[in-house]
Formats: sequence, structure tokens, C-alpha cells
Amino acid sequence: MAQELSAVDRLKMFFQVVGLQKENIQLKKRIAELEQDIIHDGLTGLKTRRYLNEELERNLTMIFQADHHLAVEHFGFTKVSVLFFDIDNFKKINDKYGHGTGDDVLKAVARVLKRNVWKRDLAARYGGEEMAMMLLGSGEEDAYKKAEDIRKKIGEIKIPDYPKIKVTVSIGVAQADSASVEQVVKNADVAMYEAKFLGKNRTIRYSELLAKKKRPAKK
Repeated sequence: MAQELSAVDRLKMFFQVVGLQKENIQLKKRIAELEQDIIHDGLTGLKTRRYLNEELERNLTMIFQADHHLAVEHFGFTKVSVLFFDIDNFKKINDKYGHGTGDDVLKAVARVLKRNVWKRDLAARYGGEEMAMMLLGSGEEDAYKKAEDIRKKIGEIKIPDYPKIKVTVSIGVAQADSASVEQVVKNADVAMYEAKFLGKNRTIRYSELLAKKKRPAKK
């Protein structure tokens, strides 16, 4: 016959169970916090570079490994474009007004991106003052129009206490032509640097660079 537990033993067992449940709740909370860190940038609230790349890979794989008609039927789109943003003169802003003000600029630009991203699209902080946007169902021309609209809205940003700060961005636009995340991001990045080279505060399509390369040299 099994020995009956004393009241003290039962109480000890109760607290052990409660303790395990508490540890489990704390563990779940910590896991949720880590998941948030993986998905969201702590400063801007945008998605992280890692999450953006994972979502790009998932969507590009679906599109470029599926039949065109199946892609339309199941995914609702067959085009993906990437916008790559770089805040102009950001280092000068940091140096002149301090990193706290630089953070305010980053957060202000991020707010514009978040207000102008569609539900199925995604905006991310790519690193430093660089941000990116994945547009599902948008070819390069539609993506260019959206980029220009966002660029103009960013130009209207006002930083409290610093009215002389003019916030502008240079943007590169590229449409994916393969399942390679690295390639479409690189193309958008190259286009963004061309925008910088041409004077900043503008949007450049990657196709424009390809067209330039194909033009015959002037004699």
C-alpha cells in the first residue's frame, strides 16, 4: 500500500509544480522576446535585414520555381521588386547634431516607410542608415513610382528643435529576374549608389544602368 503524502510533502510538491510553471512562462516570454529581436529592429520598429532576406528568399523561390499560371493562381503575383534607401548626409547629421538626433532621423524615415508599405509588402532596416522594402506584385516601373512618392514624403520630414536639418534619401530600384536574393539586393544597391553619384535625393532604376551600358560609345 502506497504511503500517503504528508501535508508538508503535498505543499512542497505544489510549490515545485508552481515553480516549474513559472519557469516555463518566463522561458516562453524570453523566447518571444528573442523572436521579436530577430524580426524587428529595436530602434526603428522596422523588420530586420535577416527577416527581409528570409521573406525575399521564400517569395522568390515560390515565383521562379513555379509555373507562371500557377504562380498567379496561388500567390496572386509573379513580380517582386526591391527598393534600397540610404539617408543622405547621415554622417554629417550625426557629427553636427549628435547620435540622438541621428536616431530621431532614422525613426522619422522609418515611420514614413511603415505608413507607405502595403500589407503584403515589407520594410526593413538593412543596416546603419540603409533601409529596404520588398514589393510583391510590383514590376520596376510601379516600384519606381512608389519609391518617388516615398522620397517626396521623406523630404517633408521635420525634426523637432532642428528645423535646419533637411532629410533626403537616395533610392535604388530593382526587379527580381531570378530566385537569387543576393542578386536583386545587389542590383538595387548598385542603383542606389548611382543615385548618390548623380547628386543624391533621387531614385534610379537598375534597368537605367543596364541601358547605359548597352549604348554605343560616342565617337
